[in-house]
Amino acid sequence: MTAWTRSHLRATALNLRSLLCEDSTTLTNPLNLDLRARTELLTYLVASHFIARQTTGEWLSSDHVVESTKLWLATNGGGTDILQRVMLASRAREIAEQFELISPPAFDPGQVTSMFCENLRLDFRSPIAQDIYQRCLTQLLSTRWY
Repeated sequence: MTAWTRSHLRATALNLRSLLCEDSTTLTNPLNLDLRARTELLTYLVASHFIARQTTGEWLSSDHVVESTKLWLATNGGGTDILQRVMLASRAREIAEQFELISPPAFDPGQVTSMFCENLRLDFRSPIAQDIYQRCLTQLLSTRWY
């Protein structure tokens, strides 16, 4: 193996590491999202989609979903691999779209914003947050993602 090949492989490995880890917290936090944590993250992402839909008329962009996921993980001290993040992020929009079709009157602006506390954490005392959590849990259980 030539010196160029070794350095090229090393650079490729570093690029892959930065893509997969995105920051050092993934390296120090264990991959500890159990079923409850995955359900809470999924619920947070679905609720974030509803906030975006209420304020802009559009669902969250991919960049905003990534940022919302990072925010939730940092706030809750969670760690997850890229497969879990992608799976949860993609399911969040699907669930939000299905939920909107089934229960459109339930999503007036007051109820959507009541899902969050002042620190942008979900308020699970809110009936709509509880309903979204239950649907997210059902979705994860039906796909056997636990």
